[in-house]
Amino acid sequence: MRHKVRGIVVSEMAKGESDKLLRVLTGEEGVLTVRAPGVRKLSATNLRSAQLFAYSDLLLYEKNGFFTLQESILQEDFYDLRADVTAFALGCYLCELASAVSVGGEEGVEILRLLLNALYAAEKKLADPQVIKTAFEFRTAALIGYEPDLTGCPICGKPVEEMRDGMFELTDGYLFCRSCENPAEGFSRRVPVSLPCCKALRHILTVPVNKIFLFRLEEHALRELSALTEEYLLLRLERKPKTLDFLKQNL
Repeated sequence: MRHKVRGIVVSEMAKGESDKLLRVLTGEEGVLTVRAPGVRKLSATNLRSAQLFAYSDLLLYEKNGFFTLQESILQEDFYDLRADVTAFALGCYLCELASAVSVGGEEGVEILRLLLNALYAAEKKLADPQVIKTAFEFRTAALIGYEPDLTGCPICGKPVEEMRDGMFELTDGYLFCRSCENPAEGFSRRVPVSLPCCKALRHILTVPVNKIFLFRLEEHALRELSALTEEYLLLRLERKPKTLDFLKQNL
């Protein structure tokens, strides 16, 4: 049976003498594993669409739940990501994260849109790579059902705008005043968070996806934020992405 999808290649693996096994992130259908015959030959018709980061319209042949690539129309290849090791490492990390969490449906459509915007921002150098990483991690956590409550302290009710510094509870996603934060309450994992970081987190959760990377922080605050968003998402994944160390070596 023929099957049409639009998706992006988030990983590729050589198979046999000239084939590849692709993982393709789609919107409605999540991640599909696709055999791409002959695409390692320079003369292959589907050569460009069978590369990492390639976003294409794909015609697949499906049999017993297995997909084989037949035809493709490339929409965007994000080729310039390969020209910069930091951008490439970031792209690999974002693709692995998106692949790990996407299950299709409305959520899958939003994750695909977020990934495409992030790769475009990384390729065109529209934002600091750490900003892209941080925003992608936190927005992804929200999309998969873990949006934290950043309206204010749940104990005293003080809004976030009036907090000079706070404590962010990573396990359940709450923000506390320093004066209200109480170790006896039993919250398991807390990290300090400054007001600029709180404002950046609110920005990431509330703006349209095409504006999500448009914020700036001082270097020390950005490092603080990056560590927070990384841990917050990885707690949900319950595993460390293989590409994370490669990214950190090149940031």
